[in-house]
Amino acid sequence: MALVTPSEYVVTARKWRPLRFEEVVGQDHVTTTLRNALASGRIHHAYLFCGPRGVGKTTTARIIARAVNCAAPRNGIEPCNQCDSCQDILNGRSLDVVEIDGASNNSVEDVRRIRENAKYPPAYGKFKVYIIDEVHMLSASAFNALLKTLEEPPPHLLFIFATTEPHKVPATIQSRCQRFDFHRMDTRTIASHLRRIAQAESVQIDDDALYTIARFADGSMRDAQSLFDQVRAFSTDTITGSTVRQSLHILGDDVYFAITDAILTRDLAAAFALSQQIISQGFDVHQTILGLLEHLRNALTVRVTGTTDLVDAADETRHQYRQLAQQLTEEDLVQMMTIVANAEQQLRYTSHPRLRFELLLAQLVHLPTACDIGTLIAQLEQWQGAASSLPPAGEQKSTSPSDTSSFGETPPSSRQHPMPAEEKSSAQHSSPPSSPTPSTQEEGNASPFSPPPATSVTVNWQEIITALPKTLETIRILLQELPPPVFEGDKCTITCTDSAAFDALTLKRSQLEKFLSKQCGYLVHVQIVRAEAAAVHTAPAATPPANSTPSQPSHGQELSPIERALVEQFKAQRIPLIQ
Repeated sequence: MALVTPSEYVVTARKWRPLRFEEVVGQDHVTTTLRNALASGRIHHAYLFCGPRGVGKTTTARIIARAVNCAAPRNGIEPCNQCDSCQDILNGRSLDVVEIDGASNNSVEDVRRIRENAKYPPAYGKFKVYIIDEVHMLSASAFNALLKTLEEPPPHLLFIFATTEPHKVPATIQSRCQRFDFHRMDTRTIASHLRRIAQAESVQIDDDALYTIARFADGSMRDAQSLFDQVRAFSTDTITGSTVRQSLHILGDDVYFAITDAILTRDLAAAFALSQQIISQGFDVHQTILGLLEHLRNALTVRVTGTTDLVDAADETRHQYRQLAQQLTEEDLVQMMTIVANAEQQLRYTSHPRLRFELLLAQLVHLPTACDIGTLIAQLEQWQGAASSLPPAGEQKSTSPSDTSSFGETPPSSRQHPMPAEEKSSAQHSSPPSSPTPSTQEEGNASPFSPPPATSVTVNWQEIITALPKTLETIRILLQELPPPVFEGDKCTITCTDSAAFDALTLKRSQLEKFLSKQCGYLVHVQIVRAEAAAVHTAPAATPPANSTPSQPSHGQELSPIERALVEQFKAQRIPLIQ
């Protein structure tokens, strides 16, 4: 490798500084406007360039200075960079283009000197251009001294102001300028430009290294080029992602993937080991937390969009994010990002950053799995439907609604809400063996019904209401609102609360008897009574035993599976309703 003397070496940021508008990277909205203005001759007398550091404000100002004074501009827009005027400006010896640092020339006297020299016409070119960098550093008196010249400048005068803090520039100055906001460059634009530079310089560098430099540059092209020089000096071989992270002392993506693996496996020991590794190697805790937040953001974008287009990383890293997104839900990632963001804010006020970081890892490891509330409600409704299809304890299977399958009809609720596996197994163990049920008969034909039970039985009334045929649709709502009937032997007593319900059920009594007989497997006689007539029969049954407690069900009352789960998981108690 040939040695380069110090006088021959030029840093990348200066060597690859754009010389024309078409070479400016990532600021098309600015260069397009300026090119059109130059082509039409509508050049403003003052421009204000705003934006973060290293995005091309001063570079664009110099291109404008050369373009307006070029002797033979290309297409009337781009400077040729070959004429005497362009060469003088490039070498910094032009009398018509003056660059001033606003931080060191911020007094009234400095502005007055500029104003006095601005009266004289340019020596060689068409315009006398003043480029004032960091113009927000001027004092209030200096800004006031500049107002009159900005408002009524000579025809040969052109001001170009550049600042990283436009909010500090007085509104009176901004109103007299054309303002252009330079954007912070995205990671892919910086990585692509660095790849072109590396190819031109014959430097071997992989995509992981390019994206690592681009992310660390934080939107500044000049910072990225300076980091490129630093990494290039560190490595004499092919520059890889690990080389860049080692040179710039950046935490690698593999550490963040290891943290999320520890969270998924609930391995707090592994998380603490990673914390020890991060602290012992001297990485900043605040930057680590910010990196973890960006890591979770990348996983969330992949989970939401289904693609890795929004992840600025190499192809291998994108594949890892695609795998991670499949293991976490959107609710989990949002909850984790919220906890990490809160920890980052609290870290500013703590005197023990390591303890706060380890507490964050413990919170993430022990974080319960999040679930959407709508999903929970749907599951509860499914369990409720499955629980309603279970026969009560001690009931013979001949009276269970599930026996309706022997009549060629399946209850709709059983079709819509399949029973969970746990409840199916418990139902199979708790239900006694059933006797054969009668076969399906055509409606109107005689069917071999079994004898009626000698004692009262319990029937799942809600399942029977759900399975009502279309001929009984008119009384479905009435039966849902009325209290469940009482089955005693071959009699089914339905209590009506008003005369309208009594009349409607009386009209459909014969059809209801046929349907109930088919469902129960024996002849059922429906008896429809008023509420006053049934009060004597229902009063003793409504009184709970004296020795019953709110937390325990009374004799004959069984807990449904969902009630049993609430009691076991949350220590719930059954509380009687207050009449």
